[in-house]
Amino acid sequence: MTENSKNEEESELIDEIEEAKQDKEINDAKTDAEEPKAKFTFKCTRCDKCCQNRGPIPITFWDLELWARNGVVANFLPYMDIYSKPDGGIDLVLKPLPPPPKEGEEEKPKDPFGAVPIEDLLEVKCPLYNKEKNECLVYDNRPLSCRTYPLEYDGKNFTVVDVECPGIGEEGMTKDDLKEMRDTAKQMFYELTRMRIALPVLSQLISQKVMMDLMRQNMEAMSKMSEEDRSKLDEILKKDQEPSSE
Repeated sequence: MTENSKNEEESELIDEIEEAKQDKEINDAKTDAEEPKAKFTFKCTRCDKCCQNRGPIPITFWDLELWARNGVVANFLPYMDIYSKPDGGIDLVLKPLPPPPKEGEEEKPKDPFGAVPIEDLLEVKCPLYNKEKNECLVYDNRPLSCRTYPLEYDGKNFTVVDVECPGIGEEGMTKDDLKEMRDTAKQMFYELTRMRIALPVLSQLISQKVMMDLMRQNMEAMSKMSEEDRSKLDEILKKDQEPSSE
């Protein structure tokens, strides 16, 4: 076999391998296209389960701006809190109220500086849901997170965060409804990202401002004290610093 013939055979073999690869890619693409994809449909059934055991609800700048425009920010303030997450990040949330003691249990004395950890309230009803009337008290001003529930968007894909929601699979969702729900989920992702970037910076700045104000107030109070009061304060501080004898 001549060198030219050998090269021609190798070239033909390479061409055959490339053709086989292309055929496989085409067939795979056809198979993927032929496989039916699960169709997402949702229609809220007003079961209110998502309100009764929702846990902390993340708040975004979109929510704050909506409440400010409608003049209802003060209605939400008693329920808002900063949640330090296990991953080290922080969220602004609507914090559920601690449930009342069960029958037969004594109510614990309230600590004015204490608070129930948010981790203990992960399955407690939304503070703005009226259980007796089975209705949201702020429906027109409900947070963005409630508007997109149970669909979420992570920047790449849509996911259903509550597969047991009775509304999943319900008929009646139009293409416009689906588009609106997806757009809302994307907006929630964008707004929550904005909040999670800004909140740690704002929190640190506010903490520094509060500390500086406290120090300034203490210095002003010290400057107004009489010599006698300063001496008494110095004595008290010295006693507190002395090691206690056993």
